[in-house]
Amino acid sequence: MSVPSSLVSSSSGRRRAAPAPRAPVAALALSAALTLILSACTKAPEPTAPIAEERADPQPPATPPTPVAGVCPANPAWISSPNPPSEVAAAESFCDFYQFSWQWFLAQVSPAPDYQNSGDRVFETNRLHDPSVSSGQCSQAKLMGRAMAAAKLVARVNKPQDFEDLQADGNALYDQNSNILRYNIWYSDAECQSTQQGYAPGTFEIKVSWKVLTNPDPSYYSMQATLPGQTAPVTLGLVGFHLANWTSKHPEMIWATFEHKTNAPLCDGSSPLPANGWALASNEAAQCLTQNPVPPGQPPSAACAAFNFNTPDSFQGDPPDTDTPNNICRMFANGNQPGTSINGNDNAANLLAIQQLNAQLVGPDGLLTALPDSDPMAVWKHYELIGGIWTKGGADSGNPPVPNAGSQFPNGDPNSLQRGSLELTNMTMETFEQGSASQVPNCFGCHTYTSTAPLDVSHICTSLFEHAPNEKFTCVIPAGSDAGTAAVAPAGATQP
Repeated sequence: MSVPSSLVSSSSGRRRAAPAPRAPVAALALSAALTLILSACTKAPEPTAPIAEERADPQPPATPPTPVAGVCPANPAWISSPNPPSEVAAAESFCDFYQFSWQWFLAQVSPAPDYQNSGDRVFETNRLHDPSVSSGQCSQAKLMGRAMAAAKLVARVNKPQDFEDLQADGNALYDQNSNILRYNIWYSDAECQSTQQGYAPGTFEIKVSWKVLTNPDPSYYSMQATLPGQTAPVTLGLVGFHLANWTSKHPEMIWATFEHKTNAPLCDGSSPLPANGWALASNEAAQCLTQNPVPPGQPPSAACAAFNFNTPDSFQGDPPDTDTPNNICRMFANGNQPGTSINGNDNAANLLAIQQLNAQLVGPDGLLTALPDSDPMAVWKHYELIGGIWTKGGADSGNPPVPNAGSQFPNGDPNSLQRGSLELTNMTMETFEQGSASQVPNCFGCHTYTSTAPLDVSHICTSLFEHAPNEKFTCVIPAGSDAGTAAVAPAGATQP
């Protein structure tokens, strides 16, 4: 099913013209990628074999079974003629959710209709969230375009838990050049048509994170910006891309996150050092991880304690623009819990779907990798899907099924209906919320969804609609809508 044209159109409402077809080259790359994946199997799988959504046994054995090695295929048309679906395929396999996420990502990072003049991508033609406006943004003039994004950047500051322009826990993050990371949020026009019964079809939100590029680096999608207190513009490179899609079957939103490939190494020591180093870890710190490996999903070795991995600095008031670099490592590859899950989520099948799509799109023989550097989509070969999360059947998000410090189930809730990458974090956005000590072990730790307060899954909704100054986690729909003006019930104590 195709999305309404408003989801992939410019601000004028005109549908974006498809770029010149690249299907012949891309099709060859896809064929090569599929051949590579299939040849690695001891038995040739059926290409259409589904990747199971979960096991029937609610208490799986200690060692997870190997999932059916069916190929989760990418399509060259996602790049040459992007047209993302309005709903996940009916089977709702892991593959279906990640195909949905990649299609939306590629459509949003494609050149906008006026790309030759503005340089904008489609996501930059959505509405830009203004962090300085706390109420009624939907009734105000639209903010759009990368020039406006540069003017509305937000640096990490200590913040209340319910504001989403910044880090999940309010801590500042500094790259290896000592610069603080900065953020924008975009949202669709459709979100402004929502009622108290839920979000309007076509609602989505995009959060992006940027680092200062001290030297030219074509591996980053970049923009120019003059930062507060400075007179000369700097180049910012995109390091993180968070995408949340509302669908009729998944009002909890389908959360998917993408990152630059060289953001941070795995804590287990298995990550090869990139040619130009990591953005969020020093070479010495990364080498310590390699020399002192730990099992997947564990904190870094105590032998690397001197590098203070995943430890934020404390500041009195707002943090400075520059400070000592942090050393960051990722505990869970692709946000995927190693071993078995207590709630029936098939972790092995989840990881397989992510890896297969990443291989076909941004691997050595991937569709994006095969594009010439002159192609505007070629830059995205340097990014990858980390993972996604949703709930079975669009259920309330409930408690996390993984060890955490933020719910009544410190070892995880075995009855949780959360599915996908259960330990999902973006290293540029939820950097310091990893592992069992985390209050918010995945997106639903902050973005709690309940059917009785469906709008509160978003943290920017309070600034989009009119509301009283002191209301928290409450969206008030403008007068004249289907739902009138009564406030939606707050999420209350379920918010961390």
